[in-house]
Amino acid sequence: MYGEWLVLINTLFNLAILTFTARVTGVFVKNSRLLMSSICSSLVAVIGGQMLWTTVLSFLLLIGIAFRFKLRSFQKQGPIALTATIVIGGLLTAVQPYLKNLSVTHFISICFLLAVANLIVFYKQWGFVKLERLSGRFVFDTTLRIFGATIPLTAFVDTGNQAIEPLSGKPVHFVSYTALRPHLPEAFRKSLMEWQETDPYNVSMFTEDYQRYIRFIHVNTVQQQTVVLGFRFEEWHIKGEPSQVKTNEYIVLTKKAKNFPHSTAAILHFSALSNNS
Repeated sequence: MYGEWLVLINTLFNLAILTFTARVTGVFVKNSRLLMSSICSSLVAVIGGQMLWTTVLSFLLLIGIAFRFKLRSFQKQGPIALTATIVIGGLLTAVQPYLKNLSVTHFISICFLLAVANLIVFYKQWGFVKLERLSGRFVFDTTLRIFGATIPLTAFVDTGNQAIEPLSGKPVHFVSYTALRPHLPEAFRKSLMEWQETDPYNVSMFTEDYQRYIRFIHVNTVQQQTVVLGFRFEEWHIKGEPSQVKTNEYIVLTKKAKNFPHSTAAILHFSALSNNS
């Protein structure tokens, strides 16, 4: 009876590990194949005992049956499954002393639930880290030239930013006002503070020299469509492989830049990827 319990325990944990591995690597595997792999691997591990060769054989069967014994599977799914095994093993080793007084059924149930919960958290964190790494490829060092000032900025290319200036159809980028403020002329800053969102088309507070840079940009928010001021910049050098230079496009200054990805100071229009893909 003890052997049957060990097979059941190993099968359940193998099933959780294989499901996690398939999800992380984006491979669809039938449940019947996952179950068959889990049972075969468990039988070898239990019958062979705690010997190195049986442990290795058990792991090979686990990956091979589930993912069709392809070399690529052992290279791709193998390390993920091994990592999940180590994570679960470490967790169960840590909590085992606190569960030793439970019945066998309760012990198996709690351990299995802990393992599954841990793998779910691990999977979500894995996805978050992967997304962060991928999105980090869209961060660039840039130099913006506007109103005669040259300003270094880190910028993120947002594929969801498709805002355009309605008359010319040119891209609109969003820049942190806080990052630009020290470089902007005092007269411009004062006029910008006087401008009212409730009366967006009144730009009489700006001098004629600045008014020729202004365009009215319609921005869709969750609640409504608002009109904001866009300002034409002279040049924006985006350093990448290869680098590119944008000219005479538009920026919108925003005070709400705390949530910009990767703590950047600007959100570039998706067209900035055209030469940096």
